Amino acid sequence: MSRVLWSPKMIGLHAFTILLVVVMVNLAFWQLRRHEERVTFNEAVRSRSLEAPRGVDELLALDAEPKNLEWYLLSATGRYLRDEDLLLVNLSQDGRAGVDPLGALQLDDGRILIVNRGFIPLSESVPPPPPGKISVVGRVRASHEHRRGELSDPATGELREVQRIDLDRIAQQMPGAVIPVYIDLLQSEPADSPILSRIAEPTLTLGPHLSYTVQWFVFSACALAAWGFIVRRSLAAARRATPPA
Repeated sequence: MSRVLWSPKMIGLHAFTILLVVVMVNLAFWQLRRHEERVTFNEAVRSRSLEAPRGVDELLALDAEPKNLEWYLLSATGRYLRDEDLLLVNLSQDGRAGVDPLGALQLDDGRILIVNRGFIPLSESVPPPPPGKISVVGRVRASHEHRRGELSDPATGELREVQRIDLDRIAQQMPGAVIPVYIDLLQSEPADSPILSRIAEPTLTLGPHLSYTVQWFVFSACALAAWGFIVRRSLAAARRATPPA
């Protein structure tokens, strides 16, 4: 019987089954990690959105990494720089194509906070930011990371439109130090233009990751069951073919 179990054909079956199970179990644990990351993300967004808005220095003192500051609420007061407006282009929201006007809010100390003022369809004219002293509250966001296949902005020159909010790139053309996070505007006093729609809320669903985790474990069990069935059938066939002593 050992000759059957360790024949070249069966060795190939054993190796293939082991490889298949290892791959599927790893995919299962990867999906489980994705689920846990989603749970952590949802909890962070919900809890941070309930906290009182922080000032710029109070927020930046929480963590040196901008990514770890996302979804807190930030409050700031300053004046929009009229000649430093940008448009975040190639967007859609609620099934409509449009742009996000980005304002450069200069604080009293000279630092500049980039404010995503909202979404506006392409059919509408972009309104200028409110004049004078402005107080804003918004959700904190970090610079967008460039992903493979996405359009890039020119590395040099004056930008009026951007494909993504890259604060380091935007800082090259600003007349002051740019704060290392930006905000999606939630409140403005005086109010911004009513034709601007608030940036869509983050999606707080768990997604299919947990069900995919279960599926990969089930597939692994099926692979082992199929391996066991083939081995038993091969052993049974070998016994039938062996003449009695």
